This record gives sequence, C-alpha cells and structure tokens, in this order.
Amino acid sequence: MANTDREQASSDQEAKAGASVLIKQLILFGFVSTVMLIITQGHPSILVVSLYLCLCALFFIKSTQKKFIQGLQEGLTVFQAQDSGNKESTEQEQDSHLNSLQEIMALTSQSQDATPVNLILASLNNAQLPGIDLGCAYLSGSSLNYADLSNANLCNSNLSDAQLIGANLSGAHLQKANLSSVRLVNANLSNANLKEANLSNANLSNANLKAANLSNANLSNADLKAANLSNANLTGVYFWSGNLSNAKLLGVNLSGAYMSSTKLRGANLQSAILRDTNLSEAKLKDAILVGSDLRNSNLSSANLKNADLRNANLEEANLEGANLEGADLRGANLLGAKLSCIKVDRSTQLESEWRLLWGLEVQESDRKMDLSRNSSQGSELHTPPASSSV
Repeated sequence: MANTDREQASSDQEAKAGASVLIKQLILFGFVSTVMLIITQGHPSILVVSLYLCLCALFFIKSTQKKFIQGLQEGLTVFQAQDSGNKESTEQEQDSHLNSLQEIMALTSQSQDATPVNLILASLNNAQLPGIDLGCAYLSGSSLNYADLSNANLCNSNLSDAQLIGANLSGAHLQKANLSSVRLVNANLSNANLKEANLSNANLSNANLKAANLSNANLSNADLKAANLSNANLTGVYFWSGNLSNAKLLGVNLSGAYMSSTKLRGANLQSAILRDTNLSEAKLKDAILVGSDLRNSNLSSANLKNADLRNANLEEANLEGANLEGADLRGANLLGAKLSCIKVDRSTQLESEWRLLWGLEVQESDRKMDLSRNSSQGSELHTPPASSSV
C-alpha cells in the first residue's frame, strides 16, 4: 500500500513538472513571435519565418535532450539506491537467519517440552550444529549439505526429501526418524542410531555406516551402492529391492532381514550373519560370502554366479532354483540344504564328494545341472562317505 502511494505521488510530480515546462515554452514562443511581428510591422519575410522556426525546433530538441539525460541520471540514482537497499535487505535476512538459528538452539537447549522446531525447506548448508537437540523437528525438504550434526538428537524428526550430502551425522540419534527420499550421499553415519528409521527410497551411496544401528529400519528401494556398513546392526531390516552393489558388509548382522530382490552384486559380506534372512531372488553375482552364516536362510532363485561361499554355513538353507554357476563352495556346509533345480556348471567349485554326488564328474560337456532330475537332492542330501560314487 505504501509503495503504491509513493508511486502515485511520484507520477503526479512528474506530470506537474512536464506541464510547467510546456507552459514556459509556450510563453517564450508567444513572446518571440510578438517581438518579431512588431519589428517586421506584421509582415515578416519568408527567410525570417524560416529562421524563427529553425530556432524553435533547435530549442525544443535541446530541451528534450536535457530532460532525457536528467531522467537517465535520476533512474541511475534510483537503481543504485535500490541495489544498496537489496544488499542491506540480504544482510538483514542473513543476520535474521543466524539470529533465528541461535534462538532455536537456545530454545531447544533450555526446554525439553518446547514446541517442535519447524525448519521445513530451511537452508542450513555447512551449519555447525554438533550435539543439537532437534527431536521431533520438522526438517522436510531442508538443505543441510556438509552440515555438522554429529551426536545430534533427531529422534522422531521428519527429514523426508532433505539434502544431507556430505553431512556429518556420526553418533547421531535418529531412532524412528523419517528419512524417506533423503539424500545422504557421502554422509558420515558411523555409530549412528537409526533403529526403526524410515529410509525408503533414500540415497546413501558411498555413505559411511560403520557400526551403525539400523535394526528394524525400512530401507526398501534405498540406494547404498559402495556404502560401508561394516559391523553394522541390520537385524530385522526391511530391504526389499534395495541396492547394495559393491557395499562393504563385513561382519554385519542381518538376521531375520527381508532382502528379497536386493541387489548385492560385488558386495563384501565376509563373516556376515544372515540367519533366517530372506534373500529370495537376490542378485549376489560376484558377492563375497566367505565364512558367512546363512543357516535357514532363503536363497531360492537367487543369483550366486561366481559368488565366493568358501566355508559358508548353508545348513538348512533354501537354495531351490539358485544359480551357482562358477560359485566357490569349498568348505561350505550344505547339510540339509534344499538344492532342487539349482544351476551348477564345471566351474562351480565343490568338495570332491559333493561333485561326485551331484554327477559333475560324469558328463564333461554339460555346463548346467538341474538337481531336480538327480536322485540325490533336497533336504535329504547329506555329506556322503569318502567311498561314495555315482
């Protein structure tokens, strides 16, 4: 409203100034015309009239040019004033942002019963907030790239769609937090507590999750390519169709996890605990599962081509329809395993007694074996004595 009033007043002033100039020009024109008529006794020559008109035109052009230059100068002055005002406004906004952030920090540190902090769509890139209490806070869509939130309390907070690229969340408390569709690329989440957190559709590629607690977390369709989850607790995690390709999962506990259709190509699961884990149709090509505990796990229709399963414990595991072409099963425990319709070939490495029992030494030309046509298959398959033959 104030801006409109100022614009109206400025427009009125310009109109008055223009009218004043026009009146002055008309008076001058009339005065000169009168003088010319008196001198020529009312009969001016064509030359005098032409000269008079030329002088009038020249005067008008000069007056217009002067007004144009004056207008440009005034416009430049206004622009400079606006630019200066914008800079001052930006600085004031930044100061206000810093002050509000300081107030938030003071508020959260003083009272545990305070109203949940609302920082939706906030821009807090590079913010230094170690140990801050933002429990139950609303941070949806906020930008916290490269922020320091180490040991922060973010329990039950809403960080959906937030940007946390390269952020430091080591030791942070994120129990039951909503992190759906969040970007945590290259983030540090080592020793963080993410128990029962929602990380569906989150991007955690190359993230550091060493020794993190992700028990019962929702990681469906999450991207953890090349992430480091060594010694992390992933018991009961829901990881349907997630991506763990080339991830480090050394010594992780994935007992009872749901990992159907999960991508684990080239992942390192050495010494991992995968008891009662659902890995049906999982993509485990080139995966390292040396010494892993896969007892009672479901690996039906899983792709284990070229996987390293040396000394793995597959007792009572379900491998029906699994692809074991080129897999290394030397020293693996297959007692009671369900092995119908599995695919093996000449490059599949097994202990000699298993090779004899499965008939891999008989037909040199066969590259695949379907144990559904073999009399020695399924849960009744036991380690044969040394003297056994096909």
